[in-house]
Amino acid sequence: MGKLVLEGVKIADFAWVGVGPLTSQYLADYGATVIKVEWPGRPDTLRNTSPFKDNIADLDRGGLFNDFNSSKRSITLNMALPRGREIARELVQWADIVTDSFTPGVMKRFGLDYAAVKEFRPDIVYFSTCMMGQTGPSSHLPGFGNLLSALAGWVHLTGWPDREPVGPAGAWTDYMSHKVLATALLAALSHRRRT
Repeated sequence: MGKLVLEGVKIADFAWVGVGPLTSQYLADYGATVIKVEWPGRPDTLRNTSPFKDNIADLDRGGLFNDFNSSKRSITLNMALPRGREIARELVQWADIVTDSFTPGVMKRFGLDYAAVKEFRPDIVYFSTCMMGQTGPSSHLPGFGNLLSALAGWVHLTGWPDREPVGPAGAWTDYMSHKVLATALLAALSHRRRT
């Protein structure tokens, strides 16, 4: 088999649940090396989401988690401990791209927000996606794709005119946007190489 187009690209993936993991998985499928970071006691929510292999609920048997995180490597770090944050910083130093999907402030508490990372890795490509954006009066609110569909008015485009809206099946915002985000990340890498 020939070389994959993204071999040599390295991603430190702090993203959970939908669009973040789908974006890094898409890049991993084309050869990028992705290290997914989780911490003990607070696994990615998809680990607890059915369907489960053989209908046995277990952190390692979640179908969606395994689907969204195939082609990746992973590490568990206790970010509450200095050693965990030190290893995370080394991982970020190694990476070309950092991804996270937390509300603003989470990565800052770890000393790994964009402002902190660019101090020791000025050429980093950093993508941080959260439902309500990085700034503004609602940026502190967490949420998932289904909620975003409702806030955007998408659920009112479904169902029958004389009934309540039913909403799309699944978090369509996540399923639709990951390829756009992957394209933006590749454009940022291309820009970095040219400048």
